[in-house]
Amino acid sequence: MRDYEFYYTQDGSIGLYSHTDDDVYHSKYGALTEAWEKFILPSGLDKLINTQEKINVLDVCYGVGYNTKALISYILNKDEKLLTPKNFFKKFFEKIKQIKNKKIQIKKNQKSESIESIDSDNIKSKEGKVLSKYIDSIDNDNIISQFNIDCLDINEELIKLSPFLKTVFTPQEIFTKIVPRIFDCFDTYWIIRKKLSKFALKIALRNRKSVTELLDLKFNNDYDLLNKDFKIHKYASYLIINSLLDKYGEEYLTKDIKKLLKEREFRKFLSRSLVSYAKFYQNYRYNFLSKLNLFAFLHNIYYRYVSIRYNKVKFKDAEKLIKLNFFVNDARMSILTLNKQYDLMFLDAFTYSKAPELWTVEFIAELYKRLTPRGLLITYSTSAQVRNTFLENNFYLGKIIDSKTNKAIGTIAAKDKSMIKTPLSTYEIGLCNTRAGIPYHDKNLSLSRDDILAYREYDFKYSDKQTSTQYMRSRLNKKEDNDDTEW
Repeated sequence: MRDYEFYYTQDGSIGLYSHTDDDVYHSKYGALTEAWEKFILPSGLDKLINTQEKINVLDVCYGVGYNTKALISYILNKDEKLLTPKNFFKKFFEKIKQIKNKKIQIKKNQKSESIESIDSDNIKSKEGKVLSKYIDSIDNDNIISQFNIDCLDINEELIKLSPFLKTVFTPQEIFTKIVPRIFDCFDTYWIIRKKLSKFALKIALRNRKSVTELLDLKFNNDYDLLNKDFKIHKYASYLIINSLLDKYGEEYLTKDIKKLLKEREFRKFLSRSLVSYAKFYQNYRYNFLSKLNLFAFLHNIYYRYVSIRYNKVKFKDAEKLIKLNFFVNDARMSILTLNKQYDLMFLDAFTYSKAPELWTVEFIAELYKRLTPRGLLITYSTSAQVRNTFLENNFYLGKIIDSKTNKAIGTIAAKDKSMIKTPLSTYEIGLCNTRAGIPYHDKNLSLSRDDILAYREYDFKYSDKQTSTQYMRSRLNKKEDNDDTEW
C-alpha cells in the first residue's frame, strides 16, 4: 500500500507527504521554487556550462525529480539557441560560408585533403545540401557541455511516476496574467481582484483533508514572491520518460503503475499528454517494433509526434546533450557502485532525524571521494549536525543565502576553499562543535535507522561538549561581536 500522498504546494507544484516518515519530500511553500533556490541557482552552473565537454551530476534522493527537472530546464533554457532551428535560408548560407572558408584555408595550407574529409562533421545529400548530424545551430568552435545525471532513490514507483506530475496555475498567476488585460482601470482591478481572490481560493484544487490539516496548506496570495522563471521546461519530462523506457523497457508501465494512473484521486496530479506519450511509445517501441522490425517507420512517427507538440525543440539533439541514469536501491549501496567523479552533487534526503543513514560521516565520506577537486555538494540543511558531518570529512563550507530574506536556506560544501562564496561565520562554526553537532556514524554503511539514532543518542548523552544553549550564553557573556568573520 502506498505510504505517501500528493499535495499541491503554494507555487502550484506537487509535493509529497510520507505517512511512514511523518515528513514532507518538499517544502510546502513551493516544491519547484525550493529546487531552484536551494539547488540550481547556487550551483554556479552559469560558469560551468559550456566550459568543459562533460559534466557529471549526482542527485541523491531523486524523489519525484524536481531537482533533476529544474537542472534539465536550466540546461535547455541556457542552450535554447542550440535547440531551436534557425531559418532555413540563413542556415543554408551559413553552411556555404563555412565550406568556402575551409576551402580557402586548405589552399593556404596547401593541403591535398578533400573538403569531405575536412568537413567530417557534415553529411551531403544527393542534391548537395549539407545535413549536419549534430545540432544545426552549434558552432563547431564552441564547447557544448554534455551532462550525465545519475539519480539515486529507493522508491521505484515514485521514479516511474515522476515525469507525469504537472504544475498548475496558482490564483495569483491567473490574476497577474489575465485580470490586468481585462480591467484597464487600476482601482477597478484591485477591487475585483480582492473579491475574485476569495472565490479562486475556494475553487482551487483541494488536497486530502488529512494532509491539508497537517501542513496547513494554502496558496500564497502574495504573488510577487513567486518567481516566474522557476518553471519546468516543456521538454524535460519527455527526456525523463525516454530514459526510463531505456532502463525498464516494457516493464516501465506495469499493470500496477497503469492501475495507479487510473485512480481518480491521483489523476488530478498528472499530465494526460505525458501519460499518453509514455503508453504510446512503450507499446510501439517494444511490442509492435520487436515483432515487425519497422524501426524507421516508428522512428518517424515518434519524432513527428514530438515535433507537433514542441516544434521548436530538436528532440534527438537534446538527448545527445543530456543523459539520465537511474539507480534504484538504498543510496548507501548505490554510491559504492559508482566510480565517476562528479562536478555537482545534490543531497536532498529526508531530514537527518528521519533518514539518518544518509547523513552519516561514512556516507558523506563516499560522496567526498567522488567529488571533483572543484566540485560542489549542495544540500538544503543548515543544521549544526549536518554541517559538522561535512567538516569531519574535510569539506570547506558555505551557506546559501535567500536574497529576499537574507537568511541561510542551505549549505554548500567543497574541496576547494575558493569555491565558497559565503563562508560560515565563527558563530556557526562554533555551533558545529557543540553537542548539537555530534554526527551520525554507520561504519559499514549497513546499520538500521534505529541503530544509527541510538548510537548518536549515546554519544550525545555522555559527551563533554557544551550544549548549544550553553554556547550561545557564553557568546553573549563575552559580548563577542565578530560573528561575521570568515572561516
